[in-house]
Amino acid sequence: MTFRDHITMCWNLVLRNRRRYKAVMAAIAFGTAGFIIVRTMGDSVEFKVAENLELLGEATVLKAHWENHESYHPGQYYMRDVARLRKLPHITAVAPVVGLHEIDAYVKTNEWLPGLFGVDHAYWGTQTCSLLKGRLIGPSDVVGRRTVCVLGREVVKYLFHTEDPVGRVIRVGSASFEVIGVLGGIQNLDIGRSVFVPITTAQNLFQGLHWIPEIYVRAEDWNKVSTVQDQVTQTLKSSHKGYESGIRVDSYPERVKKVQTSILMVKLFVYAALGVAFLLGKVGLTSVMMAAVQDRTREIGLRKALGAQEEVIMAQFLTESVFISVMAGIVGVAIGLTSVYLLKGPLGVEVSGYVMSISILMDLAFTTAIGVIAGLYPSLQASRLDVVTAMRFE
Repeated sequence: MTFRDHITMCWNLVLRNRRRYKAVMAAIAFGTAGFIIVRTMGDSVEFKVAENLELLGEATVLKAHWENHESYHPGQYYMRDVARLRKLPHITAVAPVVGLHEIDAYVKTNEWLPGLFGVDHAYWGTQTCSLLKGRLIGPSDVVGRRTVCVLGREVVKYLFHTEDPVGRVIRVGSASFEVIGVLGGIQNLDIGRSVFVPITTAQNLFQGLHWIPEIYVRAEDWNKVSTVQDQVTQTLKSSHKGYESGIRVDSYPERVKKVQTSILMVKLFVYAALGVAFLLGKVGLTSVMMAAVQDRTREIGLRKALGAQEEVIMAQFLTESVFISVMAGIVGVAIGLTSVYLLKGPLGVEVSGYVMSISILMDLAFTTAIGVIAGLYPSLQASRLDVVTAMRFE
């Protein structure tokens, strides 16, 4: 028998007995689809979570500042440092920040001492706070040096009480600012008690804010935090020759570790469930093939009586097992790909073609291995049947 005849025969036998195999094929197909969905969407969702700083607790944010200031160095950064950092890979936001710990603020007869931050549009991408009312400081505000401001929750509470501050005027120091927005969401103490103005306006109106003491940097993913920290450190050190010892770039590895641990636990649970599905598919396929050997005992005996060797009988059942597994795997791949493209829109994620391709190749390799392993013992049993016993089997 030629190889082509062997393949044709096994294929026809699988089609003839397809009703017997449909349950186990369904188990393998859904296991395959689940693997592709989890591998592909899991990678995309993980990246999406990295963009949501409220979930991460700013785990992907780094802060560049100065320590151990030398008496002959001001301990400050410059806008050219910010420009260089924004050209680095794996970074989504670079925000220069200037500020005063306290400044006089007035609204009519209400007076308070909030903090003052001079920021640009990139600052909002490095913090967990969100916009509650109005709008945030944008590029046009920075370029135009506009006297506008955004207020934290505590500032609104003490200066405006229950009134809507958007559109109102607030006196900060010796300058008047129009309130264009109010911050909501998660706010740390500094953000909640501060007034935010365009960085160029702050540098123009308030003394001591010409240089930049801090730069916030956001990495695109928590797995890139360490890489970004090294890149930022080296870039800043190359710009401040002779003062390298004073440069500090802080990250928050404990936050990253907590996020990674949480994601790992979820992944382990999901992959364990998929492993059980694959195992059930393997056990089910083995049982089905054993039943096929039992049901086709007389057929096996007749073939052996006609001269079929043990190796041929074994190859036949092993090939059938692989066919069943691979067919189910292909169906599973189709279901998985369809599900991924249907889910990526509602979840708002981008799917990596590389990860999807690797997932498909890995899955087809797994399902082929299942077919070989599951069919090995039944095919061995079939090849060892005694001719006379098999022919007399009822």
